[in-house]
Amino acid sequence: MTRMDDLLSAVFYRRACPAPETLGDYHLGRLAPGDRLAAALHLRECPHCTAELARYAASPRDEAGGVLAGLMGDVRNALASWVSRVAWAAPVAAPALTPALRGAPFPQRTYQTAGVQVILEVQPALSGYRRKRLLGKIEPPTAAIGADLWNAAEILDSLAVGRDGYFAFDRLRPGDYFLCLRGHEMEVWLDVHVAAQAD
Repeated sequence: MTRMDDLLSAVFYRRACPAPETLGDYHLGRLAPGDRLAAALHLRECPHCTAELARYAASPRDEAGGVLAGLMGDVRNALASWVSRVAWAAPVAAPALTPALRGAPFPQRTYQTAGVQVILEVQPALSGYRRKRLLGKIEPPTAAIGADLWNAAEILDSLAVGRDGYFAFDRLRPGDYFLCLRGHEMEVWLDVHVAAQAD
């Protein structure tokens, strides 16, 4: 039986994984939006691809000496979209005394990963019938963070997170979304459900 397991492992090992070129393009930020989301969803489940993506960050450009290292360092700094780590934030129990983001009594959801805590709150939109507003706060606030809101296949909206860590997406229909918070060499993804009624 172990011989059959070895044979099947050899045939099907990483069969569902994207090609190395796809992971490289993900690392460089060159994938089309739908492919980027598909790769992020795969990275959520696959430890092999996650480790491979981390190896891109530790490529020979970091270990080489002399002029080549300096040149590659300049290129690396110029390409702020490089990603070496992708994390999916998990919901955690919110502290009992967490203040509302805007002083309203709407329920909050708290997510945490890789030293980042994200607090989300859904409120009625400022305008639009049955539309919602997704408010968020990143703790601790960090500079140069972007937020992308995705549906199942495309980016719906992108914005820069304020220096205080706050961001908001307005006029959303109830449904399921993906939120991507991206900074230098890091992406944090969250599953977000916008309910029709406050829950």
